Amino acid sequence: MKLDVRRLNRILSNIFNDIKNLSDEDRDLPIKWSVMHMYTTSQLGVLTGLKKGLDPELMGIIAALHDIGAIKTKKRENHARNASIYVHELIDLYNGKWRGNLSLITDEERIIIHEAVVSHSDKDILSTDLYIEAMKDVDSLDRYLHGINTKGGHINHLENMLDLFDISIAKS
Repeated sequence: MKLDVRRLNRILSNIFNDIKNLSDEDRDLPIKWSVMHMYTTSQLGVLTGLKKGLDPELMGIIAALHDIGAIKTKKRENHARNASIYVHELIDLYNGKWRGNLSLITDEERIIIHEAVVSHSDKDILSTDLYIEAMKDVDSLDRYLHGINTKGGHINHLENMLDLFDISIAKS
């Protein structure tokens, strides 16, 4: 039994090569945090996709790209909306240069990825798009697992994930 996440792995390795040596100067968050968060959310995205009946590789790709706006602009403010151009650029790079013999990211997949990435910060706005809501859930769980205080809109999404994986935690 094998899970096909070759496109995700290709995207992750190419993004990592592009950002691993970026300076922390003028960044809201250290690049090491961004790299770590990219990898951990992509794995949680795959797992969440499997649990929720969504395309696991597509969820992993969304998660890998979800903070690309913060990485590229160095700023957290409006990072989800600012990611729009970078999502398209990276998908174009994948389809044109990085893909090799792997399948293309289709126009339908591009739309799903784009919408989930640019909407993932709207934690208090309920979407009917399952990928958008799943990315909000993944981001909230990953923050929690890294010891970041969970509050505001992240709480409902964290609780969604704890329920999904049947995890009980002592609430403080």
